[in-house]
Amino acid sequence: MMKDLRQDDDLEETGGIPTRRRKLFSARDLRATTIGWEIAIPIVGGPLLGFILDRRFDSGVRWTVILLGVGLVAAISAVMKYIHYEFYLMKKEKEEQEKQGLKKVWRDYDDNE
Repeated sequence: MMKDLRQDDDLEETGGIPTRRRKLFSARDLRATTIGWEIAIPIVGGPLLGFILDRRFDSGVRWTVILLGVGLVAAISAVMKYIHYEFYLMKKEKEEQEKQGLKKVWRDYDDNE
């Protein structure tokens, strides 16, 4: 009787060793897509909440402008945090490659030779 195999197991090609299918998206890819939401929600949500507060308390545009500023600061800090984290990951990968004796050589496209 043939054993039922999962779709991602291909035992014949791997010599009987089960393998996992490669993930469609890495954690890094998913983090890059969520940065858009981390920018959009504070920038749109702040003024929207400010508009509601201004209408409720009849305060002109005071809360709209204040919460727009808060939203911009929150969005900029999210972007800065993301950039800092990406640089951290790149530095960590580079250090791991140097430990293994691998060195990436970047092509200089400005070189005219």
